[in-house]
Amino acid sequence: MSGEGLSVSFRRTSMTAKSNAELLREFQSIVYASPVTKHMKWYGKDHSVDILEHGDDNRQKWEQESVAIKDSFKFEISVRESWHQDADLYESHEVEDSFASLAFKFAKDNYLMYFSEGFPAEWIETETIDGEKCWNHYNVKPDDKNIDKICEVWHDYGMSMIKAQQYGQTDEMKSAYWKSARDQIKQLMEKKEYAHR
Repeated sequence: MSGEGLSVSFRRTSMTAKSNAELLREFQSIVYASPVTKHMKWYGKDHSVDILEHGDDNRQKWEQESVAIKDSFKFEISVRESWHQDADLYESHEVEDSFASLAFKFAKDNYLMYFSEGFPAEWIETETIDGEKCWNHYNVKPDDKNIDKICEVWHDYGMSMIKAQQYGQTDEMKSAYWKSARDQIKQLMEKKEYAHR
């Protein structure tokens, strides 16, 4: 899809009954009947809301990496640059018919895990050891033996961030949610990248 792209991320659960194709058609209908279309680019009914799913080999490698976790997928839309004028219509969980709010409700209705912060990926932390600055690179591998638990932690973190947005919590509180999720994930990660000096 050309243009600026926005996406929402999900993972199937044991309770998810519909196929990805059925979920896509349902989400397309929801989006096409919503104000989200205001700044969307139109590529026809079948492709204006599209899906990128785990194992999709018709996409570039970097795109496939964003859904490398088994049972994961994203719904994508392409928007005109004017979307920034109504950013809340796409990113806010406080706006009832926003892209993000529709995705959140859709996930609940279809027993999907919804990742408001995208999928767990990687981060870098700095620390000082013996007076020397070190960078620790943590990379969540999609085949980690604890990936299901990691996804649960990340999902819970995303839900905490939605509540933080809704209740106007401070950046300090949001940072505490991130630190808690990060520390839990570090404990669960099977493969760790070590410090680089």
